[in-house]
Amino acid sequence: MNEKKEKIIKTGIHLFAKKGFSSTTIQEIASECGISKGAFYLHFKSKEALLLSACEYYISMSMDNMQKIKEKHHHLPPKEIFKKQITHQLQEFLEHRDFIVLLLSENVIPENQKLKQYFHNANIEFNKQYRMALVSSYGDRIAPFLSDISIMAQGIVNSYINLLIFNEQIKLDFEHLSQFIMDRLDDLIYGLIQSGKKPILPEEIFRVIPAGTEQVLKEIRKVKENGELSDDLMVSLEVLEEEFSKEEPRKPIIKGMLSNLTASNDEEIAQLHSIISGYISECRS
Repeated sequence: MNEKKEKIIKTGIHLFAKKGFSSTTIQEIASECGISKGAFYLHFKSKEALLLSACEYYISMSMDNMQKIKEKHHHLPPKEIFKKQITHQLQEFLEHRDFIVLLLSENVIPENQKLKQYFHNANIEFNKQYRMALVSSYGDRIAPFLSDISIMAQGIVNSYINLLIFNEQIKLDFEHLSQFIMDRLDDLIYGLIQSGKKPILPEEIFRVIPAGTEQVLKEIRKVKENGELSDDLMVSLEVLEEEFSKEEPRKPIIKGMLSNLTASNDEEIAQLHSIISGYISECRS
């Protein structure tokens, strides 16, 4: 992401949190950034597109930071790493309190389908991170209860986050709180294992919402920015872009181009392949 686009995102978040999403105009965002309104539209089609990018920016940063904590402290026991990740999550959400309050108070997520889809998929990724951390910390014996334990662990952390966000007078030591949460997870998990009870939730509780044509186009164009792709891949991406720009994309053409992507080891290409495959599967159903 270039510096100008990042500046627009940060400025937009600041103004949205200060004035509210509905009350903030594109002109105000542009003026605060020292750019023209036309320059704003070079980066974002609308204020809603900026809001979506802002959510992607901060949530992606949060997930990246969770991974960096894992890599930085790889020498520590898994439970200690998990505790540090929870501490960071508490700190990070509190730092962005105003933006989170904005999203909740203006109810923009249910009204914006792209945002709704993004947050659904982001929840899936957070759940994956929690599941990996839980298995690393407590071993395979928790496998039958992993979905239940993951939901309960996230519920505990999120409840404290909500408390801190909406009650500014409450000040807590995050290190102490994280250790307290880990101790409660010990109680919960060991008690559940010893109880002999059956799990409530199935193993896979989240389903990725298939991307629509606009989202697929966005992903194709993002991958095309990679200057190291082969000519064959670029041609396939251009055909896919042209096809998804039509009112009724033709599945045989998409499938043909999709097969051309399987030969690549590029991570972005693999992700795009998965997104388009999900689109085709949903159309078939």
